[in-house]
Amino acid sequence: MTIDSTWLSAFKEEIPCAFTPERPFKPKAVFVDGQIRLMQGASEGTQTWDDYIYKQFARPLRAFLESSEVVILAFDNYVYVPKAKCMTQLKRRKNIPVVPFGEHAELPCMVPDSEHWMQCIANRVFKTRVIDLVILRLPSLLLTAGKMEGKRVIIDYQKPMEYRMGPEGRIVREEIPEFEPMGEADVKFTRYADRYGSLLVDSIDGDSIPISLMHHEMRVRQGGPIPRVCVYRIEINQDKKRKTPDSGSMEAKKSKAGSDEKNPGAVEVKKPKRKYEYVDIWKLIVGLKDAIHQGVGRVKLPLHDGHEMAMLISLITLTGTDFSRNLPQISGKTVFSYIPNIWMTLAMSYDPEKDQFIESDALDRLVPLIYHTKYENHAKSRMGLATVLGEIQRSKLSMRSKDSMPSVERVSCTIRYFFLDFLYFSVQ
Repeated sequence: MTIDSTWLSAFKEEIPCAFTPERPFKPKAVFVDGQIRLMQGASEGTQTWDDYIYKQFARPLRAFLESSEVVILAFDNYVYVPKAKCMTQLKRRKNIPVVPFGEHAELPCMVPDSEHWMQCIANRVFKTRVIDLVILRLPSLLLTAGKMEGKRVIIDYQKPMEYRMGPEGRIVREEIPEFEPMGEADVKFTRYADRYGSLLVDSIDGDSIPISLMHHEMRVRQGGPIPRVCVYRIEINQDKKRKTPDSGSMEAKKSKAGSDEKNPGAVEVKKPKRKYEYVDIWKLIVGLKDAIHQGVGRVKLPLHDGHEMAMLISLITLTGTDFSRNLPQISGKTVFSYIPNIWMTLAMSYDPEKDQFIESDALDRLVPLIYHTKYENHAKSRMGLATVLGEIQRSKLSMRSKDSMPSVERVSCTIRYFFLDFLYFSVQ
């Protein structure tokens, strides 16, 4: 699930203690999103499928298994992936020529290079063949390595299967009967958090954090055990301005030889090494709740107590997901900064019993207030979406901004689709 990435930047800016370079606790289990590893493709120099499986799956999963009891690798089960997901998939593949690969075709002898990998993996049949090969070879690569006694590997694809080393030195495979098949890989981790009590989620997808927030809040409401979860993801860089070397600097002189021939003055800037960080969900929830309560002057809302994360996710959906379109000109970071101004109106527009928007109030109160707060010098009204949008159209804003404004019908559709988004984020 794709969400506006600026939400996470806003979270880190507000609660930096929840984002750390070191693991906040030792998890009993580690969950790995296999779909992301498939999309990353083979590293440079990889030629054989054995080499690909080792580098892309066995080596990183073995490191996780050495420091935990269980490693779970999840893939999408396409039978249960929502059809609404097709909108995002088609958009992602819009400029990628898909390589023909028939239902009865076999994988090529050599792994496609990085240039052709995205074209091949865009074909679902090809992707399924790769998943089948990984499942066939990975358990033995992990469990037959040294110091793996008592360790377990779970592969959650079509049916969750657990692998362990039996007493005779053979790998034993057993189905996990209490788990039903699920669709997308990135929503499967919550049940393993409940099963093992502490879980590390290895996923760069932004949706893993709101899913974790919602799962934690649901467990608090139900009064059951609350698992400890942290998410391992790409570090959120809050200072994205790249420094350009001075023309006389040593760095610029060294880069001059690699300048673009068509643009001799261009300076080649080396791509920085990717860094990762851990997000402690418990600390993040505590910090977000405190920020929300402080923003509204610690006014108590008894009917909405315990629904803060669900309400926050309702705002996340307004900035766009795989299932719904965004509010134009409104980013996640912008909405988060508006919480002191809009939270009380959000409470009036949100039904805590159903965990859903009250459509009429969200359309007439919440969204107009967001646009009024954004363009308060151009839209004086605070209620009535048609009124606020009309004032924006008659204002001195640029034509580009005016043309990007949504229609009332589009916003109404976005609000209605929160039902699908909430089902996704709160899946158990």
